[in-house]
Amino acid sequence: MKLPARSLHLGAGGSPVLLFLPGFLAPPSAYRALLTPVAAGGVEVVVPALYRPGPGVLSGRFGPAEEAERAVALGDEVVGTGRALWLAGHSRGGLVAWMASARLPVGGVALLDPVAGGVPWQAPGPLPAGGATGEVLIVGCGRGSRCAPADRNHATFARAIARARVVLLPDAGHADLLDGTAGRLGSLSCGAGADPAGTRASIAAQLVAFLVGG
Repeated sequence: MKLPARSLHLGAGGSPVLLFLPGFLAPPSAYRALLTPVAAGGVEVVVPALYRPGPGVLSGRFGPAEEAERAVALGDEVVGTGRALWLAGHSRGGLVAWMASARLPVGGVALLDPVAGGVPWQAPGPLPAGGATGEVLIVGCGRGSRCAPADRNHATFARAIARARVVLLPDAGHADLLDGTAGRLGSLSCGAGADPAGTRASIAAQLVAFLVGG
């Protein structure tokens, strides 16, 4: 699989393959601390950089639907090799993963503090169809923030996807999933809990259990 520049690839050769869609403008590298334990659990993790920040993304001309198209193309490559594919995403990436899951034969999709809608300053539309196959896990961060407002946050997905398994982490912040510079900046704009490292460890363990059992 040829990945775009700036993508993150962990645990090559593991099984299944997890295609993880990052949040709005979040670099794939910001998820290394979260996803390294997932790769260590025997999963191949791919976090693609499907766009470069720029006017098209910031204006909404390149939105979740366009990002989902590119995610589906990558997912098709994995499926073509005969390997099991799972999807996950954080923030707007959760929405993209949900949309892509309607067009791919996946084992399941994990939505990590997902956010509906396009760019944050545009009102969200109805949650699009998705999740045609496989299990659904929704992890919600309880602190909330302007990056995941109540009219488009994890609760919106939980109401729309009745069959999903929902886990709420009451003290988690929306930016706790990020590390490095992106995590520090995200904690200022999107909020963080008291123990971001503990939140990442908890979510990583849930992902491993969701993907390979345990």
